Amino acid sequence: MRQHFSPGAYMLAALVMACGSSSSEPTSSAPPPDPLALTPVVDENPDPRIVEFRLEAREAEKQFGSIPVTRVWTYNGTIPGPLVDANVGDRLIVHFKNSLPEPTTVHWHGIRLPAAMDGTLAMQSPIPPGGEFRYEFVLKDAGLFWFHPHVRTDVQIEKGLAGVIRVRGTDEPVVDDERIIVLDDVRLKDDGSFPTYLDDTSKMMGREGNTLLVNGVANATIPVRAGATTRWRILNVANGRFFNLTIPGVPLWVIGTDGGFYGEPRDVDHVLVAPAERYDVVFQVPANAGGELELRNDPYERGHESGLRPPMTVAKVQIDTAAPVTNAAPLPRPVQHITRLPDGPVDTPIVLNEATSPSGEILFTINDAVYPNVPPIMVDNGAIRVLEVKNASEMDHPFHLHGFFFQILAKDGVPTSAGDLVDKDTVVVPMMSTLKLVARFDEPGMWMYHCHINEHSEGGMMGEIHVE
Repeated sequence: MRQHFSPGAYMLAALVMACGSSSSEPTSSAPPPDPLALTPVVDENPDPRIVEFRLEAREAEKQFGSIPVTRVWTYNGTIPGPLVDANVGDRLIVHFKNSLPEPTTVHWHGIRLPAAMDGTLAMQSPIPPGGEFRYEFVLKDAGLFWFHPHVRTDVQIEKGLAGVIRVRGTDEPVVDDERIIVLDDVRLKDDGSFPTYLDDTSKMMGREGNTLLVNGVANATIPVRAGATTRWRILNVANGRFFNLTIPGVPLWVIGTDGGFYGEPRDVDHVLVAPAERYDVVFQVPANAGGELELRNDPYERGHESGLRPPMTVAKVQIDTAAPVTNAAPLPRPVQHITRLPDGPVDTPIVLNEATSPSGEILFTINDAVYPNVPPIMVDNGAIRVLEVKNASEMDHPFHLHGFFFQILAKDGVPTSAGDLVDKDTVVVPMMSTLKLVARFDEPGMWMYHCHINEHSEGGMMGEIHVE
């Protein structure tokens, strides 16, 4: 029986699309030019183990579909920002310049790094307009990661500030084609400008746009070679939208998530990708197939009757039959590199909830407090802590931990199976549910944790873990 891949079914994973071929064996033909390819960074360092580049946050103009031109905020002038391609063990050196009219930082989402490089206001002063900062760290883990501001995230990410980092390991899955797909949406007025007023629904549920984007393109068409074993690596950078993805009639296999691969591929028909999550999915369109398929966002109930909305087309999937692949790579079974952390009694309770201020303002709380008044969690350097994340609200919250991976021990008291063991940095905590997580805190500093619906974190659902 096929299964719906969601937080309730398996405790999550990461789906994301990539550019170019990763197969170690030749296929029938080279893939066609990619209209959705991401712009790579310009590496200025001749050392093959160092990726050094310049990153500038600046304003630009972009047209989304038939809407008039929009004044957007970008990294290096593109939406999404540039693609950083690297290998495990490489050193990343980023010369960042802020050419925006307000302060910003760069947070390296999902990457284990020194706290001073994490780009949060707990460890770094905002970079003022015209200011510069040098980020430098070693890439310890393979996977798909991303970078974005950690100042006014609800506004700055919505305006376009997000980029992608692909870190390859030594034993990447062999496929015919690989694609990175960055899912997003944008809310624009008829004149192409961003609304300055946020309605109550957007404050409550997180801003959802009126235009869906794939790699910054509205009404996108994704080419797929007939017969090819295709790996899609999917990242959701939207402020609040959950993507409940399916390609009707095409079996999907989830092979990995934020921090690595599953032990076995999961045969699914839907993949739920919450804001900030990544999923690694493989599928194959038959060699004799032709025409067009649909990448669709099906209804998903994440609270307040959001599941009553109709399905939405995310993109067309155009099957290229000019030179079908007849010797396709088999379904990959990636090598999993993970050590199970020990279970134990809960020592760190975290309760997510919502409230209303005396003035009627919507607040999002952790342990009944609003950031920055949430008491910090104190942890000894090197300690393993068991966290209980309880969602006492009437909507789902994607919980993100900076600087460390965690493993999901149980959901609502039901233990995670050995086959579902995986490293995560972002996980959906369903409404009125509880997740038991475990993490090793082995890097000193002040680290953020928060809901990754940007309007929720900016509305107070954020806290700090101090590792000393």
